[in-house]
Amino acid sequence: MKLPLSVLVVVHTAQMEVLLLERAQRPGFWQSVTGSLDRSDEPFEDAAARELREETGIQAKDGRLRRWNVAYTFEIYAQWRHRFAPGVTHNTEHLYSLELARPAPVTLAPQEHTAFTWLPWREAARKCFSWSNRDAILMVGAALLAAGCATGGGGKPLAPHLESGTPEVRECARWYQALDAEIDAAGVRDGQAARVAGFPHLRVDRTLAGLADRAAQTGSTLRAYAEQLVELDLEARVHEIQNLPTLPSEAARVQSLRRVRDCARILRQADLASPAARAAILAAAKVPDDGPRAQTAAEEAWKRRTQAVFEAERDRSVHRVRYAPPAGQRLPRAVVGGLLGRATFDPLGHLALSAREIDRLAITYAPTIEIETRADYDRFGWLRWRRGASLPQVDAAEPTVYVQAAYTRYGEHLLLQLVYTLWFPERPSRDTLDPGAGPLDGVVWRVTLAPDGEPLVYDSIHACGCFHAFFPTPRARTRAEAFVPQRLPRVGEDERPVVTLASAAHDVEGVRLERGADSLVRYTLRSYDELRSMPRLTGGHASAFDPDGRIAGSGARQWGRQRIGNYHFDEGDLLERRFELEL
Repeated sequence: MKLPLSVLVVVHTAQMEVLLLERAQRPGFWQSVTGSLDRSDEPFEDAAARELREETGIQAKDGRLRRWNVAYTFEIYAQWRHRFAPGVTHNTEHLYSLELARPAPVTLAPQEHTAFTWLPWREAARKCFSWSNRDAILMVGAALLAAGCATGGGGKPLAPHLESGTPEVRECARWYQALDAEIDAAGVRDGQAARVAGFPHLRVDRTLAGLADRAAQTGSTLRAYAEQLVELDLEARVHEIQNLPTLPSEAARVQSLRRVRDCARILRQADLASPAARAAILAAAKVPDDGPRAQTAAEEAWKRRTQAVFEAERDRSVHRVRYAPPAGQRLPRAVVGGLLGRATFDPLGHLALSAREIDRLAITYAPTIEIETRADYDRFGWLRWRRGASLPQVDAAEPTVYVQAAYTRYGEHLLLQLVYTLWFPERPSRDTLDPGAGPLDGVVWRVTLAPDGEPLVYDSIHACGCFHAFFPTPRARTRAEAFVPQRLPRVGEDERPVVTLASAAHDVEGVRLERGADSLVRYTLRSYDELRSMPRLTGGHASAFDPDGRIAGSGARQWGRQRIGNYHFDEGDLLERRFELEL
């Protein structure tokens, strides 16, 4: 009976050409040298040398045999379990590498392999059928690349982890470097949150970047801050790994995500144990500026038109279609206040809300949408990839609003925001200066909640990062320049905003509060995160957004990348600078 303990040996040259062998029993399946221990007390190094000799004729002494502090545990294929003791379902594989000066002659064991090839390391990784074999090649390649020993492009070392005295920290850093190289080569980097330079397991958004001073106050706030940065990275990695075309199977994606979580834990522990690393994180947790963008003449003209529309009497003869939120019980405001009050238990002030609670809040505060409808470009829907399309298409057969939770800072408070995004097939050009014109038009509606659950401020932009307007209630008094075409009364517990949109331009033309603002037509609420990894009809997944946060061929931008003049829509102190809030 075979033992469920084995070795995997990546044979490579100093220039990272990797040896692969084609399995005799499964033509087209390529792998590195691998094999089980002969007996339970056989040293792993001896097993690695024996398998090298038996499968390739290469002697371990001809190169540098290295043991990595990595072991892969995977399920044994059902058709091969008869080789193991009854009840054995999983095998643990220990990683080794053998570095040679140059490609060596290979003598195959014909009962095991029928062909061999030497390939550049990234190409070899893509050719492997086994996720663990692919992972191992990428790790070894990244390690040599970081050390300056391998060719294949530059790669800035991930300080301080690549130089760590702890083997598992170094190997996790190398693994992250290899994963990021694959992600960037495939063009599937998620641009919503920024990577933290030098810390591959962390990402940061603008709200968190503004909390660095608060994080530095105590050990508990710093730990909470590091956790938030790790969670942002894990959130992005889920989508990047789902979209990565080089992963051969769902099992490979699951294993990669497991490795991400394990390595994130290892590197976070190393960071928190080092005063220098803690200081470096706080210094590096910044979101790069997307570059200045001055207010355009079109936006100034839009402000004048919008103000005139809001001051004019509403034309009730215009045909408008009303879309109500999904049917569902709204949360009483006392319950919302209780949920929001839990923020005091988080050292940074973040809410620990479940996905179900976010869904209930989203229904409670969702707007009713009223649209002047003249053509198909006035019908919003869900985004999907269609065969042969270069950018996502809007399916208006199912009216859909995408929702997400966000935060804004006000003094010592973190206030919850709910952000709703509608997608239209097109914004027809009003003139040649219209920055939002073209295929795909997104309209964003946001509500900021007081700790007691009452709406304080509504605001809206287009997804291009343009045409920003505020709609404050009496609990928000303007104290700096802000475009406010309309002020609203205090929002009653049983009231809902009705947002009126124009035809073609989809600009907000009016906001009013109504009780029981229902309609025969209802829209569906979907998570905004779905846009970061959408299934393709031809197989696989792809984000609606490019790595730079744009939808190619459109003016639309991803959340976190929507710049309006000299500020960003997701800045943590955006409201604090413009309004005095009554909390």
